[in-house]
Amino acid sequence: MLGLLLAGAAAATALPSGPAPIALPDYEGGDAYVFSDGRVERVISSSGDTVIWAGLSGPTYTRSRNFIVPVLSWRSGRGTGSREVHGNPDALWPMARPRSVRFRVVSETRTSPEASLKRSVALWVCKSGKLRSFTVKAGIFEAIPVVCDRYSSTTMRLIERREWDYAPELGHYVRRVTINYLRGSKREVELVAALSGPAASSARLSALSRQALAERSAPRRPD
Repeated sequence: MLGLLLAGAAAATALPSGPAPIALPDYEGGDAYVFSDGRVERVISSSGDTVIWAGLSGPTYTRSRNFIVPVLSWRSGRGTGSREVHGNPDALWPMARPRSVRFRVVSETRTSPEASLKRSVALWVCKSGKLRSFTVKAGIFEAIPVVCDRYSSTTMRLIERREWDYAPELGHYVRRVTINYLRGSKREVELVAALSGPAASSARLSALSRQALAERSAPRRPD
């Protein structure tokens, strides 16, 4: 009897006291995600905390594994851009409970190789929430909402808000909302499909992208 009691006590001790910590996303080359606006995000390669991404066409761009960090380097036409992050946005992880972080981002851009360098600084404040259920076109996911606010470094005015719903089981966000307070605009997209390996062929991704665009532009039926 004592042996059974001790075994039961040991089992009870081994039980987790709360939700398991959720680590940073871990991407592999060939992973691909299609969103409701037709956008395709493809992982070209991943090394350490840095991931190289690309769309269906166009140049690659570099991001942190931590999706709350803005794009680190990119090319657009003849223009280029890069960013440096000051602070520790990774302190938001592991997401065992709601947390908040602050960090500063310094951006440098050129519209062409001959153009002068433009520099700007932004302050970001990000908060994570509690795991809850989200329904998107790709299905139903248990996801963690994350909200990031960008402020002017000179006036501290709120400029932009970005929201993500991150699904740990998938290892990527299933919904993204961007609100630009200066322009008065809001853009929301949700995951349509997630593929990897041979399934993420260019032909398949192109077809899913076209389908998403067609569904987005189709007129809605009245309720």
